Amino acid sequence: MRMDNDLWPVVRESARRILRLEHILIKLPHELSSDYKFLCDEISNNIPSRLIFPEVQYGDYEKIEVKLTKPELDYDEILIEIGLEEPDQNICWIESDLYQGWKWLLESCSDLLSAGYPGCIGCGGPNSEEPWDEISNRSKRRYSQEKKI
Repeated sequence: MRMDNDLWPVVRESARRILRLEHILIKLPHELSSDYKFLCDEISNNIPSRLIFPEVQYGDYEKIEVKLTKPELDYDEILIEIGLEEPDQNICWIESDLYQGWKWLLESCSDLLSAGYPGCIGCGGPNSEEPWDEISNRSKRRYSQEKKI
């Protein structure tokens, strides 16, 4: 994915979340099982101290969800969604078909890991140290799309 793609910031933030956070669950279509294994291998190879990897749940999904889970509190929160239907505004939304959006997310995870993320300062990309603002990001994307029309 090129940096000039208007989805680049949310894909990058989503990748940072997957690499930085533990206790996440990824809901994927069955046919992406080898991609899930690739992601875990990439994390293992680049963050050898990490002991907790993303969990996966396979199904016939129309969207991909990444959730933060807290089993001791019986709590989970959707962090990332890949799909064409807009989710709540507190969720990083990669507005794309499942397969292209997932491909972009995996590429971004690999790029960040190659750069040394999360064990480095500033290698997460522009504004990576700032809090994410999904509402602002969606507004910028809508404005950008309207300008193209």
